[in-house]
Amino acid sequence: MSGTESKAGRSVLVSELSARLVALRKRAGMTQRGVADAMGEARAGQRLVGRLERGGVGSASLVTLVEYLRAVRAGFHDLKDVIDRYTSLPIPEPARKRAEAAPLPRVQTCGRALVNRTDRSYRTHSEARTPNREEERRVLRLRRRAGYWALRRLFEFYLHSGLDAGGVAGWSKFRRIMAAYGRRVFNALYRTHGTKEPKRAERLARLREWAARKTLDRTLAEYSEALAELAYKDMCEHDEIDWMSPEAEARAIMAVKPRRRVVTDAQMCYAEWYSAWSRYSSAALAIYEKAHKAALEVAESARCDAPTLRRYRQAAMRASNIARSTLPDTSKRKQSVANWNTTAWPAAMNRKLLDRILAAALAVWDAGIPTLPPAPGPMPV
Repeated sequence: MSGTESKAGRSVLVSELSARLVALRKRAGMTQRGVADAMGEARAGQRLVGRLERGGVGSASLVTLVEYLRAVRAGFHDLKDVIDRYTSLPIPEPARKRAEAAPLPRVQTCGRALVNRTDRSYRTHSEARTPNREEERRVLRLRRRAGYWALRRLFEFYLHSGLDAGGVAGWSKFRRIMAAYGRRVFNALYRTHGTKEPKRAERLARLREWAARKTLDRTLAEYSEALAELAYKDMCEHDEIDWMSPEAEARAIMAVKPRRRVVTDAQMCYAEWYSAWSRYSSAALAIYEKAHKAALEVAESARCDAPTLRRYRQAAMRASNIARSTLPDTSKRKQSVANWNTTAWPAAMNRKLLDRILAAALAVWDAGIPTLPPAPGPMPV
């Protein structure tokens, strides 16, 4: 198989993968913008998705492809037939290897056949260690290390989803210890992959001792270990454990400080908490504005002079604040209403109108409480 045929096969692979991504997106009933939002690429994400579906999958990273499949609720098994067709093609044999496999030319000298040392296919051990070969080795090591960090980023999503499914609170001490233990187990599995597998049991035993010193319950430790083993096996089944990033991407990854190369479980917990708090605050603010508007309409109905009307408006603001900061049938609500009733209002203000202002604000707020999303718990640390 020639190099030209290999390039043609690669172009066919890229076109088939792009077409398959489009089919998976349409199967999920999503638009390119919807996929971009699900991937967390709000700004330029639609261009990224369009580039992937037009052939950019050939230069995309593994993480980008994984995020696309996650957004459309698909997996690598949906691409298996396309990948298997390409991997079944014969591998092109480089010209250098064909030359080395050919018999070396010999020169007849004094009745003896000697190897022609001027032939370029003959190289001594010192000649083989050229600067180009050393650079290739350095690039290979760089790509392998960057591939590890790409898998670590993928593992953090496995870990985060598993801990959420287990109901472990994002702000608890046990969550942090369980996440740290899960990372250590995954590292041990990754480092003992292949020929170093006999050392795996010893390393896992030392990690269990570490978890015991951290006072991590045995059940929680086993759960974290199961998450790490499940992620490791899934990567092995999909041939991802030996993944090496492209050279350009590898240099970009390794140029970043190690603590910034992945999004950790704690960072994802904080992002989810902040998103939930934003949704809760936006919904609460909308209901608060409605309650204040209702109280203000009652206050505006008063026929009085401008100074008194300004005091009614201030009372409407106070009533809406009472409604927002209290819940029905609570001691705090009862105390706030009692303080409202005992307030020394100016003589020009009508007590019945003040009670109507407070009642209007409380009625609108209490009716909007069932539509509020649940407020998030304490901020994760």
